Amino acid sequence: MMVRRLLAMGLLLTVVGVVYSQPHAGTDKLLQSSWWDPDGSDYDQYVWDSFTFPTDQTVTELHWRGGYDPTHFGRGGPVVDFSIAIYPSIAAQIEPDIVNPPLVRYRTGDNAGETAVGVFGSTTMYDYQFTLPRPFQAAASVKYWVQIEAYQHGIPDWGLAAGTGGDGGYFRRIAGMGDAFYQRVPGDSAFSLLGPASEAPQNWLFLPFILRRQPSP
Repeated sequence: MMVRRLLAMGLLLTVVGVVYSQPHAGTDKLLQSSWWDPDGSDYDQYVWDSFTFPTDQTVTELHWRGGYDPTHFGRGGPVVDFSIAIYPSIAAQIEPDIVNPPLVRYRTGDNAGETAVGVFGSTTMYDYQFTLPRPFQAAASVKYWVQIEAYQHGIPDWGLAAGTGGDGGYFRRIAGMGDAFYQRVPGDSAFSLLGPASEAPQNWLFLPFILRRQPSP
């Protein structure tokens, strides 16, 4: 009788898992993506990297790996904030549409849980994560571009760790004297997207505990 009552509740537990991943390549290479808060500078550089799903997919979280360029000796200071944005592609699908506003843009408001994960070569790498305030609905076979931009109060030196498993190219804005240049270059950045991976009856997870706690009839 108790089992039937539990099943009748019809509770479902959404399981969140990795739905897209470009893992860290294991090197000390960094792809600078940071700017000098609050006004910007000629030292600012940004990275956009693409992702595509074979079917419609909901994205709820973003995880990434990065670090500070050790050759700058900490002149940029710690990351105080991140901007997270997702852009559509231009018609040719080879670069993000940066002429128009992104589809979504959020600020983390902090260092996104910066956690040291080890030293690779001469660079200490950190893991970061952010839960989107609203799930992003990605359409099947559409190429999107994620931009992760760190805010620092000094000469920016933070970058995304080099990744693997993408399409082998990313888009970037590089610094110039009084100008900026945009280009597609070889490489991948290290990031993962998380979302609903499956659903399971929630009551099965707690059934043994519930049954043990039930008093005798």
